[in-house]
Amino acid sequence: MYRYRCNQCRTTSPAVRTRPEVEAERDRHRRRAHAGHIPDGEEIQTHTPPPRPGQPTRPIHYVAYAAFAVVLALIVGFRLLA
Repeated sequence: MYRYRCNQCRTTSPAVRTRPEVEAERDRHRRRAHAGHIPDGEEIQTHTPPPRPGQPTRPIHYVAYAAFAVVLALIVGFRLLA
């Protein structure tokens, strides 16, 4: 998710899903509010919405990597004891 921020106007666009969408929003704002000029301090922000209730806060691949590391440690530990 992306947002366009114009610090001169002190406005932030609604969040959009893709980089081309936020660039189009930026270009519209430049034309409307700044006669096509580039305002100082403008920025494109990445926006991550908060997790929905019940949604994991970490991506699932981190859990898979942690489980793999635990299994690998157990295998190595058992081999050293044998």
